[in-house]
Amino acid sequence: MAEWPKPQFGTNDWDLQATTRLADGFFQLDQLTLTHRGYQAELIGPMHRELFIRTPAVVVILCDLARKELVMVEQFRIGAAMSDLEDSPWMLEWVAGICDDNESPLQTCHREVLEETGLTLLDDPQLLFTYYPSPGGSNELIHLFFASCDVSGISRYRGQAGEYEDLKVHVISIASALEALQTGKVNNGAAIIGLQWLQMNYSY
Repeated sequence: MAEWPKPQFGTNDWDLQATTRLADGFFQLDQLTLTHRGYQAELIGPMHRELFIRTPAVVVILCDLARKELVMVEQFRIGAAMSDLEDSPWMLEWVAGICDDNESPLQTCHREVLEETGLTLLDDPQLLFTYYPSPGGSNELIHLFFASCDVSGISRYRGQAGEYEDLKVHVISIASALEALQTGKVNNGAAIIGLQWLQMNYSY
């Protein structure tokens, strides 16, 4: 059996020659001019690539193990609204949020869970993975956590009005969530990854 391969090249095998800011609004977009080493040629480029700038974020699988229930939030997403698919742009997702300046991912977890559900975590969440959701065009890093909770103190509606955040909080049985995963009702990457992790690591 072949082992997991180590990349042939590393962080010193590419060269950033220029950066131009194309957009600087709610999100930032840069155009980069770069070269990198190649498999079939010594040097690839120079080329232009657009990079969607994103601050690191956390995603929290929030689970009441005693009740075998999950907490997810429903909110409007512009990407889904502008998609060619006919899915509702109101998506069901895990609690998630962007890390503030000088805030660790763990601190962001506690803050976002409180802001989006009204729940206070008694124990620190467990970091499962750190991954790039779209490395072909963004520098975003997602820190995926698992956190135990008690859903009895949950709020029905949450959100930061100053950020135009309007959330509906759902408590869902784990069995129903895994069934939704199997039947294709779950349509965002972080939710799929989290539910697959639950499926592999817990028996319900």
